[in-house]
Amino acid sequence: MAKTAFSAIKHRHGSAVRARAWYREFHELVLTAAVYNLEQAIKD
Repeated sequence: MAKTAFSAIKHRHGSAVRARAWYREFHELVLTAAVYNLEQAIKD
């Protein structure tokens, strides 16, 4: 299931992280996962 979720996130939001600093990369990934989770919650 994890591979499916990662694949869906990459397909929908892109596979590249645009941030350069490690803490901004982390922030971007957390927000992307949160948006994906919200989309899934609304969809169901």
